[in-house]
Amino acid sequence: MYSIGGIMEMIKGLKFKNKKAAAFGSYGWSGDAPKQIHEHLVASGFDVIKEDLRLMWVPDEDARKACVQYGKEFMEALNGAK
Repeated sequence: MYSIGGIMEMIKGLKFKNKKAAAFGSYGWSGDAPKQIHEHLVASGFDVIKEDLRLMWVPDEDARKACVQYGKEFMEALNGAK
């Protein structure tokens, strides 16, 4: 099983172009992981089309709704909808 860091380093070497992406995650302390994933995606050539979504600890009902909304907005951006 790869760690996220290992996967991010692997895709960096693949030099993606014209691929859309977004970063999201939950955190317990600093919230840096989604930001770091975002930065790796940009460095890997991805077109990051949404700001990263960061949720603290275990998501509650409101946070889960925010995740669903984030996914819908990501899909709309992929489809060119506004």
